[in-house]
Amino acid sequence: MKRSTFLRATAATLLAAAALPALAWPDKPITLVVPYAPGGMGSNFGNLVSEALSPALGQRVVVDYKSGANGALGAGLVARAPADGYTLLMAVNSTMAINPNLYSKLPFDPIKDFAPVSMVFTNANVLVVNANSPVKSVQDLVAHAKANPGKVNYGSAGNGSTPHLSGEMFRLLTGAPVVHVPYRGSGPVVMDLIGGQLDFAFVDTAVLTHVRAGKLRALAVTGSKRLGVAPELPTMEEAGVKGFRVDTWYSLAAPAGTPPEVIQRLSTEVGRMLADPAVRERMRTIGVDPAEDSSPAYLQRVIQSDLERWKTFLAGTRIRVE
Repeated sequence: MKRSTFLRATAATLLAAAALPALAWPDKPITLVVPYAPGGMGSNFGNLVSEALSPALGQRVVVDYKSGANGALGAGLVARAPADGYTLLMAVNSTMAINPNLYSKLPFDPIKDFAPVSMVFTNANVLVVNANSPVKSVQDLVAHAKANPGKVNYGSAGNGSTPHLSGEMFRLLTGAPVVHVPYRGSGPVVMDLIGGQLDFAFVDTAVLTHVRAGKLRALAVTGSKRLGVAPELPTMEEAGVKGFRVDTWYSLAAPAGTPPEVIQRLSTEVGRMLADPAVRERMRTIGVDPAEDSSPAYLQRVIQSDLERWKTFLAGTRIRVE
């Protein structure tokens, strides 16, 4: 996004906030539910938001990890929480756009049960193998899997997560007969990949720390473009898997019915956070891109658009979790 456009969007958000009456909220700590196990991008998100918003709001933003069912457990807890602005959700595309098209039953509705607050950042997954693996490229992995049908395993952060669907997209587009092993979060996946219990995995960009440490080897990224933090890595399409694209996003949402002035205050503070050069540099360091627009309306459009996109993909693959 052009800097001038970003600044105009941020200015509009700040002006809207200036027109609001003073709020008594918040007058106690706020809980930010990260619906995954500690580690990976969820921890990066929680730390960034908590460190930026706690002083801005004058109350602590406490990160609470509630993993299970690919984010559905934590999301369900937030959906049922009081709509008073004291419970927020790290809402990602797995939770808000994929799960509703994947699970036959969910404890929440992504449109009816949540009030969008702000997009925070976007990124992609990274295809990684153990540093000692003989696999040196995406095409090596395809050949290895086809030579060992049913014996090449990949781990993911859980059924329906973007790492899982990245693996399924890889299987379907290449014909490689790989086997999915679901975990509760990306942290355990990375540890088992380093330990040799898995053959490969698609993991968020937090995994680049282990790549730089020489424990893992990165082969490609799943997004539509290369990562600024690792421009040497090709996209999956560039590596020869045509039609492969899995982008991810991380946002804030609140229970439906949360007062509009609270939503606007939160969105305004996220806008200020995203305009901070130090925060933007920190985001790029961990391999993510600051959101183009921090308004609730923008997040609402993204959720609705991705719901339709993943509905089409999952209908074609017939992947379903009961």
